[in-house]
Amino acid sequence: MPDNPEGSNAVRWAGSIGGAHGTTAPVTGEDEARERARELYGLAPEGFIEGRDALARQLAEGGEPELAAAIKKLRKPTLVAWAVNVASRERPADVAALLRAGDDLRQAQAAAISGKGADDLRTATQSRRMKVAALAEVALEGIGARGGAHRDAIVLTLEAASVDPELGERLRDGTLEREATPGSGLGPAGGFQLLQGGEGADQDDASTEEDRKREAKEAERAAVAAEREAERAARRAEQLRAKARDVSASAEAAEAEARRLADEAKTLRRRAART
Repeated sequence: MPDNPEGSNAVRWAGSIGGAHGTTAPVTGEDEARERARELYGLAPEGFIEGRDALARQLAEGGEPELAAAIKKLRKPTLVAWAVNVASRERPADVAALLRAGDDLRQAQAAAISGKGADDLRTATQSRRMKVAALAEVALEGIGARGGAHRDAIVLTLEAASVDPELGERLRDGTLEREATPGSGLGPAGGFQLLQGGEGADQDDASTEEDRKREAKEAERAAVAAEREAERAARRAEQLRAKARDVSASAEAAEAEARRLADEAKTLRRRAART
């Protein structure tokens, strides 16, 4: 979960175009401010602070001090977060597909933990991997020549967003402010931690950090159990397929031997009849 609730609310507000996070009908001026805040995250990181402060001043001078204050709290995105935001803007359909794949993976994991659906877990894992890879390539292109050094962070951030609803919403809106790293497997918050990034990042307090570590360990144990179950199921399936092949080969050999003996019997009967 985010490490600065006040700052995170500002990001959530900025990214929730059309009331995605609320039920109140949007006000025209506020809706415009949301859209402009969202556009801030499309700027290159080095231009974010200047653009943010200019927008905050404009809103304050226009009689919107609360909106100006919310804009002012937005954090400069890290390079990885910016690149992922770029990919989100360029490939919204791929982002939607990734989030669906994340939902499928969570469901498949839950089934695998209960001892069912090992094949579904492998299929869902592979599906998400392919969708992450497609978006990661777009993000890497945004960074350019330096992209290779950030590939792992981009992939992990996309994986985190696929299984965490809040991160997924930010990914959809293109307002991620920092990358994520996995503490473990899947589930709500996915065992993922948000790395510190951007201006104004604060440290978690000790209790929140302890809760996060405990949740990460629990999610890791669940993920490891699911992976082991999937591996056992895969080995069992291969053993059954091997046995089936052996049985089939034995049956074919037996049929061939039966035909040979039948032919031999016919030959011997014909000889006996001639004597």
